[in-house]
Amino acid sequence: MSKLKNIKAIKQMLEGKHKTQTKKTVSFDKKQTVKREVGDVWTDDKGQEWEQKKGYKVKAGKFQKLRKELKKFPNCKEGCDSYLDPGHADLKMKAYHGMCLDCVVEMEHKLKLEGKYEEYEKKKMLANAEAWLRQAEFEKDVLKHSVQANFINEDGSIEKWGGLNEEEVIERIERGFEKFKKDFIDKLKEDLTKKDDESE
Repeated sequence: MSKLKNIKAIKQMLEGKHKTQTKKTVSFDKKQTVKREVGDVWTDDKGQEWEQKKGYKVKAGKFQKLRKELKKFPNCKEGCDSYLDPGHADLKMKAYHGMCLDCVVEMEHKLKLEGKYEEYEKKKMLANAEAWLRQAEFEKDVLKHSVQANFINEDGSIEKWGGLNEEEVIERIERGFEKFKKDFIDKLKEDLTKKDDESE
C-alpha cells in the first residue's frame, strides 16, 4: 500500500499538485525585499551594517574599516586605485615604499629626469645594509646567549660544558662583529663613491 502512496505522491509532484507545492503561507508582515547590487552597503533596522557581495551578503565586523585602511597604499598618488586588486609586485612595493608598483616606477622615473636618482639609490642601499646589519646584530646576541647557556638533560640534571672561557668567547664575538660591521659599511660607502666617480 505504501508503494502506491509513493507513486501517487510522485505523480502529484510531477503535475505540480502535491501538498508541499500548493501549501499557502500567511504573513502579517508587509516587509519589502530590496534588490542589492554588488558593493552596496546598508544598515538594517537593528543598526547592523551589511555589504552585498557577489551572491551573498556580509555582516560588517568591528575591524572592517581598519582592514580597508590597511589594504590601502598610503604613499600612492591621489586617485590611484591599485589597492582594489593588488598584485604580488604591488604588495612587495607596498612593504618597501608604501606605494604600488606603478607609482614606484613613476616616482623613480621622475627622480631620473630631475637627476636625483643616484642619491635616492645610495640612500636605499645604505638603508638596506643597515637593516641587514640590525638583523645580524640580533643573531650575534643570540649566539652570545647560547655560549652562556646551561644545557638541561632528559633526566633534569643541568650540564655545563667545560673548556670554554665564556667571557673570552663573548669578547671575541663582539670584537669580530664590530670589525665586520665597520668594514662592511666602509666598503659599501667606498663602492658607492666609486660608482659616483665612474658615472661623472
